[in-house]
Amino acid sequence: MTAEKKVPAIEKADKIFKYLYYKDSATQSEISKELNIPKATTNRLLAVLTELKYLSFENKKYKLGEIFYFFSTKHERYTLIKNISYPYLEELSLKFKETFKISVLDEDKIRSIAKVESSDFIKISVSENAIFPLHAGAASKLLICQLSENRLNKLLDTTLPRYTENTITDREELKKELLKININKLSFDNMEHSKNIKAVAVPILDKKNRIIAAVSCPCFPDSLPDERATKIVKEMRKACDEISKRLDYFNK
Repeated sequence: MTAEKKVPAIEKADKIFKYLYYKDSATQSEISKELNIPKATTNRLLAVLTELKYLSFENKKYKLGEIFYFFSTKHERYTLIKNISYPYLEELSLKFKETFKISVLDEDKIRSIAKVESSDFIKISVSENAIFPLHAGAASKLLICQLSENRLNKLLDTTLPRYTENTITDREELKKELLKININKLSFDNMEHSKNIKAVAVPILDKKNRIIAAVSCPCFPDSLPDERATKIVKEMRKACDEISKRLDYFNK
């Protein structure tokens, strides 16, 4: 790394994290001495890192904080959902010759964590780990439909970005649709995010009936008439029920 790109405070924090990872815990004076960081600088860094929950302080010693546990468990949770869901996505894709994907609400965005694409030459392609907006798309609306009014207001602007002529751009209008989606546990995308792509999404629920992920099927409009959409939804619900049961088993 070139000198002009270095950020001294971040480099020192990085040293502290690595030191505590191997040491497990240490006092302020131990950290300052072992890492050759001035006492005053160490004091300021430890105070900020503790406030931000990167570190915890107990019995006059510092340890890595809960935010690292949050990062690691989130990755583990996504990996578990992906691994359990993948065979069901394959089965759905083989049966309907469509693309199916799993999405989650990741902080302030919708993230795709797994997908199985149609075997057809002409198909909807989705990148794994793709990011989608909160307000446009079947999976997106499903994943935010249980959020509180307060959180929705924080995440969504009063006027939302328009992607197609069908995008819902009014926050209050979107909230009305989210209420219906939460009641029915079913969401549709009528070419709201991408022109000429429709989609349907069904939730994966935990044992408290909270939506933790969404299985969705993006299709070309001609591939999703009402009758076929009903059949796809029925099979998606069966798959999501099985995924939910298996997740409950592993989360005991």
